[in-house]
Amino acid sequence: MQLSINSGNTVYVIDTSALIILDFTFKYDNPVFKAIWEEIEELIGQGSFRTIDFVEDEINSYQGNEEFIKKWIKKWKKQLIVETDANCINEAIPIINDQYTTGFFDSKKLAAGKDEADPYLISYCKINNCTLITCESKVKPNKMPAVAKKYGVKCIDINEFLMERELKMERKKR
Repeated sequence: MQLSINSGNTVYVIDTSALIILDFTFKYDNPVFKAIWEEIEELIGQGSFRTIDFVEDEINSYQGNEEFIKKWIKKWKKQLIVETDANCINEAIPIINDQYTTGFFDSKKLAAGKDEADPYLISYCKINNCTLITCESKVKPNKMPAVAKKYGVKCIDINEFLMERELKMERKKR
């Protein structure tokens, strides 16, 4: 992989689905994907890659077999995790009210009275002019890309993030 540093000032905010897909698809310990993780960790160090505390909670309660992403978040917590503040919560209220009956929220979480990260991610990105990274469906109107767009938030997936950062795999020259 060739690494090209993008000089833009974009701040990326990643959601739970994208972190899980990132871990599943681009294994940290696989040398083929080393440049991806180096790029992300460099961005974290620059304050240009982060997530919110609600995502950290979702990852920590994730019941999958993979433990890497939990350990990785813990390692980078001080620079990666942003606490959801009152402004973010207030900005999320209209999103929550507008999307409550659309299927945007997980019915199991709603029944259990658990908060979801999604409206807070969108509000955080809106307030701070960040780009949201998610792997949710782009064609369903009740998923994050469509809802984020409705609130003026740029939303990309992992592949678009890799393209924006100009990361590409190249064949070894023989």
